[in-house]
Amino acid sequence: MGTYTLKEVKEIVDLIEKYQLEGRDILKKYLLEEIVEIYNGAGPDSWLEIGREILTVLMRLFKPVIMIHDLDFDNSDGTEEKFQEVTARWIKNSRIVFDAEYPLFTWRWFCSPSYRIERAKWWAIMKTANEAVSGESAMEAWKAACERRKAAGK
Repeated sequence: MGTYTLKEVKEIVDLIEKYQLEGRDILKKYLLEEIVEIYNGAGPDSWLEIGREILTVLMRLFKPVIMIHDLDFDNSDGTEEKFQEVTARWIKNSRIVFDAEYPLFTWRWFCSPSYRIERAKWWAIMKTANEAVSGESAMEAWKAACERRKAAGK
């Protein structure tokens, strides 16, 4: 996995538009080539790449949410207020993707045990990720992202 190709990034950008995710206007600030440099999948920058690769595979349904989150972090101001806004956006966007892909009111719910199992799996992944992005360690990563941005002169 490692770095993403332009094609992979474009596919995720297209999904962001398909789902009409909140905060998608941030994409206008970047060329696809710049997003390739920023987007590194799920997990904090401080993790080993292999850890982010594994987590991204586990969270593949939410790649569009992760991309917006990475771009939000690229613009981190280090404040609690903006962190809470970014966290709320993640939670809302995760639910948008989940509801689009695994709606509750569908015939599949009644006819397909595998659908119910998949839906439950993605619900658990979504809820776990929501907790992870809103905790103290996520706030520390938000502050670190701000420091990196300042050090890079952004």
